[in-house]
Amino acid sequence: MATAESAAARITRDLRRRVLSGELKPGTVLSQSRIAAEYDVSRMPARDALQVLANEGLVDLGAATSVVRELSIAELQELYELREAVEPVLTRLAVPNVGRAEIAQMASLVEVMESAPSAADWMEANARFHEHVYTCVDRPRMIELTEHLRRLTDRYLYLHVGVFGDVDHLHDEHRQILAAVRAGDAAGAAELTRIHLATSHEFILRYLLEHELLLPLVHGSERR
Repeated sequence: MATAESAAARITRDLRRRVLSGELKPGTVLSQSRIAAEYDVSRMPARDALQVLANEGLVDLGAATSVVRELSIAELQELYELREAVEPVLTRLAVPNVGRAEIAQMASLVEVMESAPSAADWMEANARFHEHVYTCVDRPRMIELTEHLRRLTDRYLYLHVGVFGDVDHLHDEHRQILAAVRAGDAAGAAELTRIHLATSHEFILRYLLEHELLLPLVHGSERR
């Protein structure tokens, strides 16, 4: 059983990376049998990996095959609107409980993000940076919702970090959030988190429009 779980986790991580990076493009069909053959495993871990990716909103699950979900302007906007509604509130509630250890770890993660790592490593550090704040409060459902929304926006964030770059403003915003958290400024950290989300949303949307990527994204939206 442990071997099957390990195989499923390994396949999940690799397929997630390939979806987020665009190696597996929207509309790509993923069959359990082909995944099992590619990773030299039985169909059970392949099925389990696809189930996890479906739960994360990266694929649409079928009986034997799954399809990489389309990107859409409508989804981009809805996800960021939801995050702006929930994440700043959770941040405001959590800041009074953030301790020195969490602040030290956040500072280290800022340095990691500013050291020009791979897009995947940057996104991992970014997720952990914010987790060190919002997980410091007893709001399990809000935390679960926030983490789910973060996973759903990962493909869009990957466009920002891995495709068109220009993340200097994200680094500045992270340092401002860190300073507010260190000062115990719950309201300030919450507002900076809201601005952080809003500017990232606007930046991604503007880039898509300017680079004529709107057409396929709108088509993807219309199919849903």
